[in-house]
Amino acid sequence: MGITAFILSMALMLPGVDSAIVASAADKAVAEKVMASLEPGSTAEMTLAAAKRMLGTPYVGGLLDEGENEEFRLPLERTDCIIFVETCLNLARTAKEHGREADFGKFASRVRQMRYRDGIINGYASRIHYTAEWIRQGERLGILKDVTLESGGCIYDHPVSFMSSHPGSYPHINDDNIHLIKEAEDALNAIPYTCIQTSDLQGAEKFIRDGDIICFVSKVEGLDISHVAIACLHDGKVGFIHASSTAGKVVVDERSISEYVRSRPKSLAGIKIVRPL
Repeated sequence: MGITAFILSMALMLPGVDSAIVASAADKAVAEKVMASLEPGSTAEMTLAAAKRMLGTPYVGGLLDEGENEEFRLPLERTDCIIFVETCLNLARTAKEHGREADFGKFASRVRQMRYRDGIINGYASRIHYTAEWIRQGERLGILKDVTLESGGCIYDHPVSFMSSHPGSYPHINDDNIHLIKEAEDALNAIPYTCIQTSDLQGAEKFIRDGDIICFVSKVEGLDISHVAIACLHDGKVGFIHASSTAGKVVVDERSISEYVRSRPKSLAGIKIVRPL
């Protein structure tokens, strides 16, 4: 049996999963091993615990865009920054809700619920591409709370347009779906956007808790968030765990969140703080 046939047959055997999953047996094993290891706690605490168990996972960019068509991909042996955060959050949610009954199929259902608009897979444009929209869908579902404004943030006038204005950077954008991408951008821009700006970061760090999702806000025109991480308070420092393209793997960064933002004055405007519920 070829690898594609194996992947599709594995998906069809998972109870409660009605979409073919592109994942290997090793990916499935990682998910179930991590979930089985998580001690009961808050979703944020369990998200951080999952992140620590994913340390060392290789960083690979563009994982969700592999293949010619949109497919429901669940890589765990490889990751990028948003897949890492999405994975840890949903491993935690699944383990918290199902305990010993947590399995790969239940985890997959939670990822799909957050990754795709209204949880429905219907081509490339149905996937949520902007992290700001991913946050808002999580809030609508009662999974996340954006605490940026109450943590010292402000309204940040920075509309998104990067995908529709740079279609050549995205291999799956075409004449049939670019209008859908633009519609998603327009809907996102209709709601005020918030950010804790660099000058206010030091005072805002006291609001950050273990397991919070830290979104690094981009200064690039049309782009909302350029990187995401999971807050990890250690050695008196408000630090973070992330899938680092520089390190080539998931690491505990040596810098604080403030230090990281200040080291990138040309590309980062500040952060958003998003709390798992």
